Amino acid sequence: MKDKKEQLGMLYVILSGILFGTMPLLAKIAYAHGSNAYSVAFVRFLSGTILLFIITMLLPGCKVKIGKEEAKEIIKLSFFYALAPILLYLTYNYMDSGMATTLHFTYPVTVILLRAVFLKKGVDFNQTFCTILCVGGIALLYTPNGRVSIQGILIAVVSGIIYAVYIVLLGDSKVKAMHPLVLSSWVALFSTIEIGIIAVCTGNLVLEVGVAGWLSEIAMGVLGTVLALALFQKGLFLCGDVKASLLSSFEPLTGIVIGMIAFQERLNAKEMAGVSAIILATILLVAPALLAKESKRAQKNK
Repeated sequence: MKDKKEQLGMLYVILSGILFGTMPLLAKIAYAHGSNAYSVAFVRFLSGTILLFIITMLLPGCKVKIGKEEAKEIIKLSFFYALAPILLYLTYNYMDSGMATTLHFTYPVTVILLRAVFLKKGVDFNQTFCTILCVGGIALLYTPNGRVSIQGILIAVVSGIIYAVYIVLLGDSKVKAMHPLVLSSWVALFSTIEIGIIAVCTGNLVLEVGVAGWLSEIAMGVLGTVLALALFQKGLFLCGDVKASLLSSFEPLTGIVIGMIAFQERLNAKEMAGVSAIILATILLVAPALLAKESKRAQKNK
């Protein structure tokens, strides 16, 4: 039963990564119509929050109300979850999105380090090896063209560290028993409030972006804030924070596929090697659980 739950959790995380992978394309559409990182993040979370609460309240047996202690825990989680995308979106002003994604997606390493240092949790050789493969594969996907700045590098790295903190806190949080949609609703709500305050205080809240801009931002809310967030949180609880952080590498892979389909982009040999490394890391990460399941099944049939 444990192996089945772990495999289901891995599937949830992979699906969330694919949905998150559509975000850059939708963000580019919004940017083309006058939006910015703060506004995209705000409208994404706002639309997602509204839809999440509607769905949650319509579901039978789903209690939306939370206690004071749960609220404190979720506010702590939402702070990191809200800040990470703003910082990642901001890096696009200082460097290529490829470099920004490369630096941001080194967060699996940060997850392992945080677990080891602060939670005193060990990591096995397979997870460490898969981490190295993932990071190396993502690094191979980046092809520089000279538009890089120290400020952008720092922001991208910090965005990855902040997201890693969110993953570790979520994996060790006291809200695991909550329904994933209820948890997602409150995380999204508090994130919306926090992003809105930041956007207003910095004078970066832009709402006049036209129909296409609004539709792309709302689509980000549906795909990213509603579906992907709920899938990721549920998947993390089932398969663990380290595996969840590694399997979410499907996000940049999805971005590559979308680029090939939407913009007729083609992968060179180096990029193909990067994709292969990430897929191999995923297979090696999932394989032990699958082999354990087959072994138990074989023993029962004897």
